[in-house]
Amino acid sequence: MPGIDEYPNEWAYRVSDPDRFERIRSKDVTEGVRILVGKVKGTDRWEIQAYRFSKERFKTKEQVRNWLEKRVEDIKAEIKSFLDYGYWNETRKRLLAMYLQCSKLA
Repeated sequence: MPGIDEYPNEWAYRVSDPDRFERIRSKDVTEGVRILVGKVKGTDRWEIQAYRFSKERFKTKEQVRNWLEKRVEDIKAEIKSFLDYGYWNETRKRLLAMYLQCSKLA
């Protein structure tokens, strides 16, 4: 995972170019981790611009990389659960529709 920059007191991982945003705000995520979120120019949409990691909590670039990789895996798992729910929900709708059709015939 390229792009982890080192500063005197923190590590930074840029997700998106800051020039895409009208304004940027900082939000704490967990101990030692905060995100910079920006309002995309010309829209009402907010997106993550960068992650910032305190060097007090994350001593090495490898620790930052591991945290980011775990985060990506968590996001993939969350997306998969949404997709599985969507499949289950669609199947349930079809079964209910079949039942209603059958009950009208009886």
